[in-house]
Amino acid sequence: MATSFRWIAVLTILFGCGGKNGTGTADAPAMFDTPQSGGAGSGAPTTCIVGTQGCLCDSTGGCEPNLTCTPQPSPRPNLCCNGSDCSSVGGTVGGTCNATTGAPSCTPGITIPPATGGNDSCGYPASTFVESTTIVGINAVGGGSSPAIIQVFYNDEHALTLGCATASDPVTALSPDPAAVHYPQTGDPACTDVVGRPLRPVVFITDLSVDPSCRAGDMQMGGPAYDPVAIFGSWKSATEDTSHIGTPATMDPAANKWNLTSQADPVPASAMAAGKENYGAEMRFEVGLISGHSYRIQVVAHDGDQNKGGDSGEACATFCAGTGTLCDPGVMECVDNPDGASCPANTACVQGCCLPVIQ
Repeated sequence: MATSFRWIAVLTILFGCGGKNGTGTADAPAMFDTPQSGGAGSGAPTTCIVGTQGCLCDSTGGCEPNLTCTPQPSPRPNLCCNGSDCSSVGGTVGGTCNATTGAPSCTPGITIPPATGGNDSCGYPASTFVESTTIVGINAVGGGSSPAIIQVFYNDEHALTLGCATASDPVTALSPDPAAVHYPQTGDPACTDVVGRPLRPVVFITDLSVDPSCRAGDMQMGGPAYDPVAIFGSWKSATEDTSHIGTPATMDPAANKWNLTSQADPVPASAMAAGKENYGAEMRFEVGLISGHSYRIQVVAHDGDQNKGGDSGEACATFCAGTGTLCDPGVMECVDNPDGASCPANTACVQGCCLPVIQ
Protein backbone atom coordinates (compact mmCIF):
# COMPACT_ATOMS: atom_id res chain seq x y z
CA MET A 1 0.00 0.00 0.00
CA ALA A 2 1.38 3.29 -0.93
CA THR A 3 0.18 5.83 1.56
CA SER A 4 -0.53 5.66 5.25
CA PHE A 5 -4.13 5.12 6.13
CA ARG A 6 -6.12 4.65 9.27
CA TRP A 7 -7.78 1.27 9.83
CA ILE A 8 -11.02 0.93 11.66
CA ALA A 9 -10.10 -0.95 14.79
CA VAL A 10 -12.83 -3.53 14.61
CA LEU A 11 -11.87 -6.58 12.51
CA THR A 12 -15.27 -8.16 11.99
CA ILE A 13 -14.05 -11.71 11.69
CA LEU A 14 -17.19 -13.76 11.89
CA PHE A 15 -15.75 -17.20 11.25
CA GLY A 16 -15.03 -18.31 7.78
CA CYS A 17 -12.95 -17.57 4.77
CA GLY A 18 -15.37 -17.96 1.95
CA GLY A 19 -14.97 -18.53 -1.75
CA LYS A 20 -13.81 -21.24 -4.08
CA ASN A 21 -13.12 -23.77 -1.33
CA GLY A 22 -9.95 -21.93 -0.51
CA THR A 23 -8.39 -22.14 -3.95
CA GLY A 24 -5.88 -19.43 -4.62
CA THR A 25 -2.14 -19.03 -4.53
CA ALA A 26 0.32 -21.78 -3.71
CA ASP A 27 0.21 -23.47 -0.34
CA ALA A 28 1.84 -21.69 2.57
CA PRO A 29 5.21 -22.94 3.81
CA ALA A 30 3.54 -24.70 6.72
CA MET A 31 -0.12 -25.61 7.22
CA PHE A 32 -2.22 -26.50 10.22
CA ASP A 33 -2.95 -30.00 11.42
CA THR A 34 -5.31 -32.05 9.27
CA PRO A 35 -8.93 -31.62 10.41
CA GLN A 36 -10.57 -34.64 11.93
CA SER A 37 -13.70 -36.11 10.40
CA GLY A 38 -16.80 -34.76 12.04
CA GLY A 39 -15.72 -31.13 12.17
CA ALA A 40 -15.62 -28.90 15.18
CA GLY A 41 -15.62 -29.74 18.87
CA SER A 42 -16.68 -26.96 21.22
CA GLY A 43 -15.35 -24.66 18.54
CA ALA A 44 -13.26 -24.90 15.40
CA PRO A 45 -10.89 -27.90 15.72
CA THR A 46 -8.58 -26.41 13.10
CA THR A 47 -8.90 -23.54 10.74
CA CYS A 48 -11.42 -24.22 7.97
CA ILE A 49 -13.34 -22.52 5.20
CA VAL A 50 -16.76 -21.54 6.51
CA GLY A 51 -19.63 -22.85 4.40
CA THR A 52 -17.66 -25.84 3.10
CA GLN A 53 -18.36 -29.46 4.05
CA GLY A 54 -17.25 -30.23 7.60
CA CYS A 55 -16.74 -26.59 8.58
CA LEU A 56 -19.05 -24.18 10.40
CA CYS A 57 -22.17 -22.83 8.75
CA ASP A 58 -21.77 -19.21 7.71
CA SER A 59 -23.10 -16.22 9.63
CA THR A 60 -26.49 -16.44 7.87
CA GLY A 61 -26.87 -20.14 8.80
CA GLY A 62 -26.10 -21.17 5.24
CA CYS A 63 -23.53 -23.24 3.37
CA GLU A 64 -22.08 -23.43 -0.09
CA PRO A 65 -24.48 -24.72 -2.80
CA ASN A 66 -25.55 -28.38 -2.39
CA LEU A 67 -24.64 -28.45 1.32
CA THR A 68 -26.99 -28.16 4.31
CA CYS A 69 -26.37 -26.56 7.70
CA THR A 70 -26.86 -29.52 10.05
CA PRO A 71 -27.27 -29.36 13.87
CA GLN A 72 -24.68 -31.28 15.92
CA PRO A 73 -24.97 -32.54 19.51
CA SER A 74 -24.48 -29.67 21.98
CA PRO A 75 -22.05 -28.02 22.58
CA ARG A 76 -20.71 -28.78 19.12
CA PRO A 77 -21.61 -26.06 16.58
CA ASN A 78 -23.67 -26.68 13.47
CA LEU A 79 -21.73 -27.92 10.45
CA CYS A 80 -22.19 -27.88 6.68
CA CYS A 81 -22.96 -31.42 5.54
CA ASN A 82 -23.74 -33.35 2.38
CA GLY A 83 -26.67 -35.38 3.61
CA SER A 84 -25.32 -37.26 6.63
CA ASP A 85 -21.71 -36.78 5.56
CA CYS A 86 -20.14 -34.01 7.69
CA SER A 87 -16.51 -35.00 7.11
CA SER A 88 -14.17 -32.14 6.35
CA VAL A 89 -13.20 -31.72 2.70
CA GLY A 90 -12.30 -28.03 2.44
CA GLY A 91 -8.90 -28.20 4.07
CA THR A 92 -7.26 -25.85 6.52
CA VAL A 93 -6.85 -22.09 6.26
CA GLY A 94 -3.62 -20.12 6.19
CA GLY A 95 -0.12 -20.90 7.40
CA THR A 96 2.01 -20.98 10.54
CA CYS A 97 5.74 -20.98 11.22
CA ASN A 98 5.69 -23.50 14.08
CA ALA A 99 3.38 -26.24 15.32
CA THR A 100 1.13 -25.03 18.14
CA THR A 101 1.47 -26.98 21.38
CA GLY A 102 -0.62 -26.81 24.54
CA ALA A 103 -3.65 -24.53 24.75
CA PRO A 104 -2.78 -21.01 23.57
CA SER A 105 -4.69 -18.05 24.95
CA CYS A 106 -4.91 -14.40 23.95
CA THR A 107 -6.80 -11.23 24.84
CA PRO A 108 -9.97 -10.99 22.71
CA GLY A 109 -10.00 -8.19 20.19
CA ILE A 110 -7.85 -6.84 17.39
CA THR A 111 -4.79 -4.72 16.94
CA ILE A 112 -4.10 -2.63 13.85
CA PRO A 113 -0.33 -2.36 13.35
CA PRO A 114 0.73 1.22 12.59
CA ALA A 115 2.30 2.17 9.31
CA THR A 116 5.86 3.09 10.22
CA GLY A 117 8.64 4.67 8.20
CA GLY A 118 8.28 3.57 4.63
CA ASN A 119 6.26 0.46 5.51
CA ASP A 120 2.51 -0.07 5.53
CA SER A 121 0.45 -1.77 8.26
CA CYS A 122 1.59 -5.18 6.98
CA GLY A 123 5.24 -4.24 7.43
CA TYR A 124 6.00 -4.24 3.69
CA PRO A 125 7.30 -1.25 1.68
CA ALA A 126 4.38 1.10 1.12
CA SER A 127 5.67 1.90 -2.36
CA THR A 128 4.77 -1.61 -3.56
CA PHE A 129 1.04 -1.02 -2.95
CA VAL A 130 -0.05 2.29 -4.44
CA GLU A 131 -3.77 2.08 -3.59
CA SER A 132 -3.92 0.99 0.04
CA THR A 133 -6.06 4.02 0.84
CA THR A 134 -8.94 2.26 -0.96
CA ILE A 135 -9.25 -0.10 2.02
CA VAL A 136 -10.87 2.28 4.49
CA GLY A 137 -11.88 -0.16 7.23
CA ILE A 138 -11.55 -3.67 8.61
CA ASN A 139 -13.72 -5.20 11.34
CA ALA A 140 -13.43 -8.67 12.86
CA VAL A 141 -15.42 -10.66 15.44
CA GLY A 142 -16.19 -14.27 16.25
CA GLY A 143 -14.12 -17.42 16.10
CA GLY A 144 -14.26 -20.70 17.99
CA SER A 145 -17.83 -21.97 17.92
CA SER A 146 -19.01 -19.20 15.55
CA PRO A 147 -17.68 -18.04 12.20
CA ALA A 148 -14.94 -15.45 12.31
CA ILE A 149 -16.33 -12.65 10.15
CA ILE A 150 -13.93 -10.25 8.53
CA GLN A 151 -15.63 -7.17 7.12
CA VAL A 152 -13.53 -5.10 4.74
CA PHE A 153 -14.78 -1.72 3.50
CA TYR A 154 -13.57 -0.36 0.16
CA ASN A 155 -13.95 3.12 -1.34
CA ASP A 156 -12.40 4.65 -4.47
CA GLU A 157 -13.06 6.73 -7.59
CA HIS A 158 -13.22 3.39 -9.44
CA ALA A 159 -15.38 0.37 -8.67
CA LEU A 160 -13.81 -2.67 -7.02
CA THR A 161 -12.60 -5.39 -9.42
CA LEU A 162 -14.26 -8.66 -8.39
CA GLY A 163 -12.20 -10.89 -10.68
CA CYS A 164 -11.30 -11.95 -14.21
CA ALA A 165 -14.16 -13.56 -16.11
CA THR A 166 -13.56 -16.58 -18.36
CA ALA A 167 -15.90 -19.14 -19.91
CA SER A 168 -15.06 -21.66 -17.19
CA ASP A 169 -14.64 -19.18 -14.31
CA PRO A 170 -17.28 -16.45 -14.54
CA VAL A 171 -17.58 -13.35 -12.37
CA THR A 172 -20.91 -12.60 -10.72
CA ALA A 173 -22.63 -9.84 -12.69
CA LEU A 174 -23.63 -6.61 -10.94
CA SER A 175 -27.41 -6.66 -11.08
CA PRO A 176 -29.00 -4.53 -9.79
CA ASP A 177 -26.57 -1.73 -8.92
CA PRO A 178 -25.86 -1.74 -6.02
CA ALA A 179 -26.27 -5.44 -5.24
CA ALA A 180 -25.74 -8.01 -2.49
CA VAL A 181 -24.47 -11.50 -3.37
CA HIS A 182 -23.53 -14.41 -1.11
CA TYR A 183 -20.89 -16.84 -2.42
CA PRO A 184 -20.05 -14.65 -5.43
CA GLN A 185 -18.15 -16.04 -8.39
CA THR A 186 -14.76 -14.32 -8.59
CA GLY A 187 -13.43 -15.60 -11.90
CA ASP A 188 -10.11 -17.26 -12.64
CA PRO A 189 -8.12 -17.59 -9.39
CA ALA A 190 -4.87 -17.52 -11.40
CA CYS A 191 -5.58 -14.05 -12.82
CA THR A 192 -3.32 -11.26 -11.55
CA ASP A 193 -2.40 -7.66 -12.29
CA VAL A 194 0.79 -6.79 -14.16
CA VAL A 195 2.95 -7.28 -11.06
CA GLY A 196 1.47 -10.59 -9.94
CA ARG A 197 -1.16 -9.63 -7.35
CA PRO A 198 -4.68 -11.11 -7.42
CA LEU A 199 -7.22 -8.93 -9.20
CA ARG A 200 -10.02 -10.39 -7.10
CA PRO A 201 -10.36 -9.32 -3.44
CA VAL A 202 -8.79 -11.90 -1.12
CA VAL A 203 -7.70 -12.49 2.45
CA PHE A 204 -4.61 -14.29 3.77
CA ILE A 205 -4.37 -15.84 7.27
CA THR A 206 -1.37 -16.64 9.51
CA ASP A 207 -1.46 -18.25 12.97
CA LEU A 208 0.70 -16.13 15.29
CA SER A 209 0.06 -18.13 18.48
CA VAL A 210 3.63 -19.43 18.71
CA ASP A 211 5.52 -16.77 16.75
CA PRO A 212 4.04 -13.22 16.67
CA SER A 213 6.45 -12.28 13.88
CA CYS A 214 5.33 -15.13 11.59
CA ARG A 215 4.19 -14.17 8.07
CA ALA A 216 3.92 -17.67 6.56
CA GLY A 217 0.37 -17.15 5.30
CA ASP A 218 0.99 -13.77 3.64
CA MET A 219 0.63 -13.26 -0.09
CA GLN A 220 4.33 -12.34 -0.28
CA MET A 221 5.22 -15.71 1.31
CA GLY A 222 3.09 -17.76 -1.08
CA GLY A 223 0.21 -18.17 1.36
CA PRO A 224 -3.17 -19.40 0.09
CA ALA A 225 -5.73 -16.74 -0.84
CA TYR A 226 -9.42 -16.97 0.14
CA ASP A 227 -12.37 -15.33 -1.56
CA PRO A 228 -15.18 -13.33 0.05
CA VAL A 229 -18.26 -15.19 1.22
CA ALA A 230 -20.36 -12.13 0.33
CA ILE A 231 -20.02 -8.85 -1.57
CA PHE A 232 -22.14 -5.71 -1.15
CA GLY A 233 -22.23 -2.50 -3.20
CA SER A 234 -20.82 -2.08 -6.72
CA TRP A 235 -18.11 -3.88 -8.65
CA LYS A 236 -16.86 -4.74 -12.12
CA SER A 237 -14.97 -7.58 -13.80
CA ALA A 238 -11.84 -7.97 -15.92
CA THR A 239 -10.69 -10.02 -18.87
CA GLU A 240 -7.37 -11.83 -19.07
CA ASP A 241 -4.76 -12.86 -21.61
CA THR A 242 -3.18 -16.27 -22.12
CA SER A 243 -0.66 -15.50 -19.36
CA HIS A 244 -3.52 -14.84 -16.91
CA ILE A 245 -2.75 -11.11 -16.75
CA GLY A 246 -6.00 -9.28 -16.22
CA THR A 247 -7.34 -6.15 -17.91
CA PRO A 248 -10.13 -4.57 -15.83
CA ALA A 249 -13.14 -3.06 -17.53
CA THR A 250 -12.58 0.60 -18.41
CA MET A 251 -16.19 1.50 -17.73
CA ASP A 252 -17.35 1.77 -14.14
CA PRO A 253 -20.98 1.14 -13.13
CA ALA A 254 -23.12 3.97 -11.82
CA ALA A 255 -21.73 5.60 -8.69
CA ASN A 256 -23.27 4.20 -5.52
CA LYS A 257 -21.55 6.44 -2.95
CA TRP A 258 -22.01 4.36 0.25
CA ASN A 259 -25.24 2.60 -0.77
CA LEU A 260 -24.27 -1.03 -0.09
CA THR A 261 -27.86 -2.38 0.13
CA SER A 262 -29.77 -3.23 3.29
CA GLN A 263 -28.00 -6.62 3.55
CA ALA A 264 -24.58 -5.09 4.15
CA ASP A 265 -23.10 -4.46 7.56
CA PRO A 266 -23.32 -0.86 8.78
CA VAL A 267 -20.47 1.24 7.43
CA PRO A 268 -18.44 2.50 10.40
CA ALA A 269 -18.34 6.28 10.69
CA SER A 270 -14.55 6.27 10.44
CA ALA A 271 -14.71 4.34 7.14
CA MET A 272 -17.26 6.73 5.75
CA ALA A 273 -15.12 9.69 6.83
CA ALA A 274 -12.03 8.19 5.18
CA GLY A 275 -13.84 7.14 2.00
CA LYS A 276 -15.42 10.05 0.16
CA GLU A 277 -15.18 8.70 -3.38
CA ASN A 278 -18.07 7.49 -5.57
CA TYR A 279 -17.69 3.72 -5.24
CA GLY A 280 -18.17 1.86 -1.99
CA ALA A 281 -18.18 -1.88 -1.32
CA GLU A 282 -18.07 -4.32 1.55
CA MET A 283 -16.23 -7.63 1.21
CA ARG A 284 -17.23 -10.12 3.90
CA PHE A 285 -14.84 -13.00 4.53
CA GLU A 286 -15.71 -15.84 6.89
CA VAL A 287 -13.26 -18.40 8.22
CA GLY A 288 -13.15 -20.96 10.98
CA LEU A 289 -10.52 -19.90 13.51
CA ILE A 290 -9.50 -21.70 16.70
CA SER A 291 -10.56 -19.97 19.90
CA GLY A 292 -7.59 -18.67 21.88
CA HIS A 293 -5.33 -18.50 18.84
CA SER A 294 -3.97 -15.21 17.55
CA TYR A 295 -4.07 -14.55 13.80
CA ARG A 296 -2.58 -12.14 11.30
CA ILE A 297 -5.16 -11.00 8.75
CA GLN A 298 -3.91 -9.62 5.43
CA VAL A 299 -6.42 -8.20 2.93
CA VAL A 300 -5.61 -7.40 -0.71
CA ALA A 301 -8.01 -5.58 -3.07
CA HIS A 302 -7.72 -3.98 -6.52
CA ASP A 303 -9.40 -0.86 -7.92
CA GLY A 304 -9.00 -1.98 -11.52
CA ASP A 305 -6.43 0.54 -12.76
CA GLN A 306 -3.14 -0.71 -14.15
CA ASN A 307 -1.48 2.67 -14.68
CA LYS A 308 0.79 2.48 -11.61
CA GLY A 309 2.08 -1.05 -12.04
CA GLY A 310 -1.14 -2.52 -10.69
CA ASP A 311 -3.33 -0.34 -8.47
CA SER A 312 -3.63 -2.74 -5.57
CA GLY A 313 -3.93 -2.12 -1.84
CA GLU A 314 -3.17 -4.22 1.22
CA ALA A 315 -3.81 -3.93 4.94
CA CYS A 316 -3.18 -6.08 8.01
CA ALA A 317 -4.51 -6.62 11.52
CA THR A 318 -3.91 -9.04 14.39
CA PHE A 319 -6.99 -10.81 15.77
CA CYS A 320 -7.60 -12.97 18.86
CA ALA A 321 -10.28 -15.51 17.96
CA GLY A 322 -13.27 -16.56 20.01
CA THR A 323 -13.27 -16.22 23.78
CA GLY A 324 -9.49 -15.98 23.93
CA THR A 325 -9.20 -19.51 25.35
CA LEU A 326 -9.23 -22.87 23.60
CA CYS A 327 -12.41 -24.29 25.19
CA ASP A 328 -15.76 -22.66 25.79
CA PRO A 329 -16.53 -21.46 29.34
CA GLY A 330 -17.31 -24.45 31.59
CA VAL A 331 -15.64 -26.95 29.24
CA MET A 332 -12.52 -28.60 30.66
CA GLU A 333 -9.28 -28.60 28.68
CA CYS A 334 -7.51 -31.92 28.16
CA VAL A 335 -4.69 -33.70 26.39
CA ASP A 336 -5.85 -35.74 23.42
CA ASN A 337 -5.40 -39.48 23.96
CA PRO A 338 -7.22 -42.56 22.65
CA ASP A 339 -9.02 -43.51 25.87
CA GLY A 340 -10.00 -40.00 26.95
CA ALA A 341 -8.79 -40.75 30.48
CA SER A 342 -8.06 -37.08 31.12
CA CYS A 343 -11.76 -36.19 30.84
CA PRO A 344 -14.78 -36.77 33.14
CA ALA A 345 -17.10 -39.73 32.59
CA ASN A 346 -19.26 -39.65 29.46
CA THR A 347 -16.98 -37.11 27.79
CA ALA A 348 -14.04 -37.47 25.43
CA CYS A 349 -11.08 -35.29 24.60
CA VAL A 350 -11.83 -33.61 21.25
CA GLN A 351 -9.24 -31.15 19.98
CA GLY A 352 -8.14 -30.32 23.51
CA CYS A 353 -11.62 -29.97 25.08
CA CYS A 354 -13.72 -32.49 27.06
CA LEU A 355 -16.96 -32.89 25.12
CA PRO A 356 -19.96 -35.20 25.54
CA VAL A 357 -19.54 -38.52 23.78
CA ILE A 358 -21.66 -38.80 20.63
CA GLN A 359 -23.85 -41.87 20.91
